[in-house]
Amino acid sequence: GVEVAVVLLPVIPLVLAFAAIVRCFQGIDELERQMHLECLALAAGLTALLSASYYFLEGVGFPRVSSIWTFVLVMVIWLIARPFVARRYQ
Repeated sequence: GVEVAVVLLPVIPLVLAFAAIVRCFQGIDELERQMHLECLALAAGLTALLSASYYFLEGVGFPRVSSIWTFVLVMVIWLIARPFVARRYQ
């Protein structure tokens, strides 16, 4: 009950951030949207590859990693991919 609600309180700013990102995407032009979509696809694919690889490494004794790092990894790869993707469109 109350304990679950308290633990989930930090999700509220995440929902607000998600809503802001959706609004931002609605306000950008097609080229910018395409570049972000490509960055997101790269980030999702690389994160899936890295996460699956690390899952198998956990089976041979590597330490377990919190799932929150999956989100962080997507965001970092998206950020790193952005200048490379943008350069292709210049």
